[in-house]
Amino acid sequence: MPRAKLKTAGKVLVALCLLLFASSACRQQPQPNTPTDSLKILIRGSGLYRLNAASLQDIGFPLTALQNGMVQLTERGRDVPLYLDNEDGLIFYGQASTSRYTPFRAYILRADHRGIEMSEENAAPPAPVSLSTVTRIAHLEQNLDYLSDAQVREATGPWFWQTIGMQDAEPIEFTLRHVTDGAGQLTVNLYGTTHNPAADPDHSLSLVLNAAEQAHLSWEGQSSYTATVDLPAGSLSAGSNTIQLRNIPEDYLDISRLNWLELQYDSFPVVDNDYLQFTSNSGTLSLEGFSQQPLLVDVTYPINPVLLSGWDYASGLATVHLARDGAYVAAAGDGFLTPAEIKPLRQGTWSDTNRQADLLIVTTDVLASALQPLVAARTEQGLEVSLVPIEEIYDTFGHGAATPDSINQFVTFAFENWQPPVPRYLLLVGDATTDFWGYLATRPEDPVSPPENVIPPYLVPVNFSGETVSDARLADVDGDYLPELAVGRWPVDSVTQLRDLVQRTLAYENEPATPHAIFTADGSSDEFRLVTEQIIAASSFPEANSEILLGPAPAELAGSWQEGAWLVTYTGHGSLQLWGKEGILTAAAANSLRSTGAPPVVLQLTCLTGLFSHPEIKSLSEIMLTQPRGPVLIIGATSLTLSTHQEPFAASLLQALQNPSFERIGDALLHAKRSLDVSSVGLREISDTFGLLGDPSALVVRPRLQQ
Repeated sequence: MPRAKLKTAGKVLVALCLLLFASSACRQQPQPNTPTDSLKILIRGSGLYRLNAASLQDIGFPLTALQNGMVQLTERGRDVPLYLDNEDGLIFYGQASTSRYTPFRAYILRADHRGIEMSEENAAPPAPVSLSTVTRIAHLEQNLDYLSDAQVREATGPWFWQTIGMQDAEPIEFTLRHVTDGAGQLTVNLYGTTHNPAADPDHSLSLVLNAAEQAHLSWEGQSSYTATVDLPAGSLSAGSNTIQLRNIPEDYLDISRLNWLELQYDSFPVVDNDYLQFTSNSGTLSLEGFSQQPLLVDVTYPINPVLLSGWDYASGLATVHLARDGAYVAAAGDGFLTPAEIKPLRQGTWSDTNRQADLLIVTTDVLASALQPLVAARTEQGLEVSLVPIEEIYDTFGHGAATPDSINQFVTFAFENWQPPVPRYLLLVGDATTDFWGYLATRPEDPVSPPENVIPPYLVPVNFSGETVSDARLADVDGDYLPELAVGRWPVDSVTQLRDLVQRTLAYENEPATPHAIFTADGSSDEFRLVTEQIIAASSFPEANSEILLGPAPAELAGSWQEGAWLVTYTGHGSLQLWGKEGILTAAAANSLRSTGAPPVVLQLTCLTGLFSHPEIKSLSEIMLTQPRGPVLIIGATSLTLSTHQEPFAASLLQALQNPSFERIGDALLHAKRSLDVSSVGLREISDTFGLLGDPSALVVRPRLQQ
């Protein structure tokens, strides 16, 4: 086919793909009885779940598959045992999510595949030992405070419940039911926030339960600490109970944080709302309070639950022989747990090795429609573009799990298996937050609604702040800590904002570039002036086209910016919404920045201004990106890094920005990152945390510079 006709055919294909992508939103909310033979089931919490046959039929799942036993349930590709009830669907034991990235665990149900059924064991009484109690577990936890630099190897993550200082922690009230003698066992997980070389140990707490001191807890250093305390009879009460952690002796240098508490206590075997999860010794046990005959399952080994059968049931009383010590769950009627969501599995074709792309754009069905002008423009420029629904990535490469690992697996597959051209650019279109589980929305005081995690970021460890996010790691195909694709992100979640970014990015590529560059340095230290001078010299940036602003007043920077520049850099102290301790550029000022000609490429050699994932505060980079006439190519850090590590990256990037062979911003950025020796942890963190807010496939608008 002649090349002109091939291009035309390509444009038609792109338009068709966009149409199909836009229409795929209806697949997320299917009409009743729309046929689908694969479902994604999202659960939140461990327990015995029931999928009602009528509900499955409403979604479009074929009932004949249930009736014929031709269904398969899997989790991360592993078969999950299920119990088929021809009249009411199927039942399975689901496990809570253990992922930092999502509160939901995904299970996949497929028709016309034969799965595995729960094994069955006879539990008919009698037995030599008669039991009158069971053990219940009460897990107490709230996640209200994020501490990114907490080194929490034994804890579940850097989210904490209470801060315990000199004034002690607030009392925690909780309710227990069916308590027998009040004995039990309490496990507490804490984190030491401070370290005082003059104190040994650093942390000393008194654990008080129902006004009685139960234990003295002590540990050393900024570390996680778990203690288990045996509670004598009478410690716990049926009904209201109170726990408090008290700082002893009162010491303003002793600060720690409570993560969670867990109680195991003896309980009468009485059912609440047709559901009971418990542990027990072997023996004969009678469970009372069911509205109808229950299902009883041994979940000692959660991935291999065993259905117990053959036992007696009469008048709400289930009498069963437990052959071994273990964990059990019983449910009847409406007592079964229900999934958080059931929806059709997205059947993408992204694992087809015949695909090809220069540019991968990952987004949602809702946002996709606003990207059509960008896809058309990049196609016109000769790039092959794939517009990829994030849900299809999750379902094709992550077994339904909404995690950044799924994105990395997709990018890796495309890079290694698709036909040439090999993907070079990855544009992530969607907002993000480090509050992956939505904890802040449930905060009792001052709840907030964090951004939706449209495209979740990847977490990496860093020296000075514990952990942060890295979009670059999503494109690390071979695990060498360097990206194989240039990555950029538009952290927005509205069609209006996205349309504006597309329009401004394409307009930028067609505006004249001012032959002027602004190098801004924090005046609080000579170090920043020296670094600025060194990167200018190392990059051979022409002196005639350079303006150095040393510790400028905000109005001076704004005035130079207004006059026009194709490049603006800043070196110095910074924070989430600030350049310099004196406020060289603030969030408020960033809202009014304007440029003559094309807006500048902005390079920020400072800390945190590129942290797009903060759940409550917009970063300075986000503010600049989304304001009218603001810059559309902004490079900033999501972490705290040193100027000595920033300098080689900046020099390499500035050289590439002047080199016409690096046609697009992603080419220059990828070159600068891949020039770093990431065997050095400091330089690895530069590669990880310096990211682009903008389209990595955007053409760099360069002026003619005097040499």
